[in-house]
Amino acid sequence: MGERQRLSRSIKSKLIVAVISSFFIFQLFLFVKSFPAEYNLYLRFLERLKTSDPFWTSFWFSSELVGEVGLAVRFVGSCFAVTFTWLLVVKGQIVFSHLRKAVLCEGAYYLFIFPFIISLFTRPNTSIINIEAGLSYLLQIAFVSSPFLILYTKMKNPNLDVAQVYSWAAVAVVGFTFALWVKHFLLNLYALPINLVNPVLLAGLLNSAFTIFFAGLILLIVFLPVIRRKQLNFSSKFVGVGFLLIGLYFLIYVVISLLNQRYSSFLVLTELWAIAFVIPGIGFISEKP
Repeated sequence: MGERQRLSRSIKSKLIVAVISSFFIFQLFLFVKSFPAEYNLYLRFLERLKTSDPFWTSFWFSSELVGEVGLAVRFVGSCFAVTFTWLLVVKGQIVFSHLRKAVLCEGAYYLFIFPFIISLFTRPNTSIINIEAGLSYLLQIAFVSSPFLILYTKMKNPNLDVAQVYSWAAVAVVGFTFALWVKHFLLNLYALPINLVNPVLLAGLLNSAFTIFFAGLILLIVFLPVIRRKQLNFSSKFVGVGFLLIGLYFLIYVVISLLNQRYSSFLVLTELWAIAFVIPGIGFISEKP
């Protein structure tokens, strides 16, 4: 039985490689892309100064720059994550410090969006779209930064409590899933076209409203005993269903973006890397008991 469990863990680790690798590649793309983006932001800043209020224009520009720093922090976290996974899968080494730093960077990343949130809420010409976007970012901070940073402190504690680490890791996974749902559901409401008569746009609305949300509910139910610290075991098959639904959302989004220009224009602003959740999703579901 022990050998079978070790084999099962090894297979699961290799399946998770697809998600971590996808995350790293996507963050690398965004990090490289951020340099010309910052230059273009600077040009827009200079242009806006000629016609707009200097204080609010400078505040907007500063908040954008802080957000770009956050992207760099997230990229560093992805480097730690991919290094931890590579050492685990290829060399069989568990370098806990790499995983801990990856968790810290991911939790900290969302905090760098906070100045931009203030800008969205307080600028004189703010709109309902800005408020909805600001609400989306605030909820993402609540769902991700809080559990990830608490998890980091639990992992850093010299007197490691395994039950506590598992509990907060489960909270972090569930919170991250609901953050994905909030981001993409509200994105659909304030940025994407909605037409209940158009089957493509109706599919997009239903996808954003329910697919990741159901994934979050499934993962919450599966991990609830772990969160309550009643047990450390959980059903891999149901976790696989949750992961599959996460990846399925992005697969559907990509298909719709091929049919609708507005969807395709926001493709880079989605967490497109999460399409890789399909791989461990299928793997976990098909795992033999």
